[in-house]
Amino acid sequence: MTTELFRDLPMLADIMRQEAVLTTLFARADHFRAVGSDRLRPDAGGRLFVFGCGDGWTAARATCLAWDGASRVVPQAVTSLGMVLASARLTAADRGIAISMSGSVDRTNAAAQAIEAAGGTCVALTNEDGGPLGAIASTVASLHVPDVAAFLTGTARYSATVLALMFLLEGALGARAQALDAAVADFLVTGLPALLAEANRRTQAVAANLADQGLAGIRVLGAGSDWGTAEYGAAKLVKLYDGPVWGAEIEEYAHSQFWSANAGEVVVLLAGSAESAHLAGNTASALREAGMRTVSVETSGHEVKSASHRIRLPAIPTALAPIAQAIPLQLLAYHLSIALGGNPNMSQDKGDPARFLAAQLLSRRCELAPAS
Repeated sequence: MTTELFRDLPMLADIMRQEAVLTTLFARADHFRAVGSDRLRPDAGGRLFVFGCGDGWTAARATCLAWDGASRVVPQAVTSLGMVLASARLTAADRGIAISMSGSVDRTNAAAQAIEAAGGTCVALTNEDGGPLGAIASTVASLHVPDVAAFLTGTARYSATVLALMFLLEGALGARAQALDAAVADFLVTGLPALLAEANRRTQAVAANLADQGLAGIRVLGAGSDWGTAEYGAAKLVKLYDGPVWGAEIEEYAHSQFWSANAGEVVVLLAGSAESAHLAGNTASALREAGMRTVSVETSGHEVKSASHRIRLPAIPTALAPIAQAIPLQLLAYHLSIALGGNPNMSQDKGDPARFLAAQLLSRRCELAPAS
């Protein structure tokens, strides 16, 4: 599906171009594997950290939790700030993947600097040359995904980040390359086009219904790799929906967030595997007792019959759930914004300039022009 069809709807164009973006990236799979093999294999006793902020962190968490390679080292997803605070314990045997599309996130750059200063090696997973991060890291692994428009809520680059990260981990840690290639090839030819079309149709209908019934807040829940994706989905919703949004692990929601929830909220449940679908079904049944609405996002082929609203999508291999689950969440955020009178196609710097400046002051001071 080409972006030309959505020329005046840049966020929708960005979502719907994922087939083309991921196909182009798949053709470079061996490049990312080579970077992983050459630069990211930990020395004896070393660790492999994957870190970032925002979308970089959620991509790291979703992908590392989905990792099933038979390797002596298990990749560890860490926030950039967590890496900075633990920098005194880094060693020359350690390796790191720093995720930042702009290369200008303060804490991510500081974490990359800490790995390099300890004698380890850091690879920047970024876009284009990686800006300041690219200058810090030993190697740059670039997505080369062009902008549809500046400062939009990120979609296609997120999916590309997850796929590239899978290839980097394969190169660094070995195993499953042929199996993953076969799954990705089939997904790009048949699964992804059907997923995009069906997710667009179903999320539009669900968004219209939720907006019509009223909405006091949204909580997005998942388990395993779906947990990372749930936090990503919450981050997309919070930028487009003018109300409270949370992301959480499905079990921990029951022990904490549930006690402050109310019946006006909607709980989105991710079902990217048989196990998470079972948990989602139990959760939806329990929340019905409290008069709460739920939305299931089903990409594993396993049903969540007890959900109030079901976004049933073509079954996708569990290994690709971090990509497949992100797409309906992107589209739900998009269509809900429209249904509630918002404009998801407006860039963040123009939609709320004061908040955009505050965001730069919070985490991206190097993007700001020096004071005269």
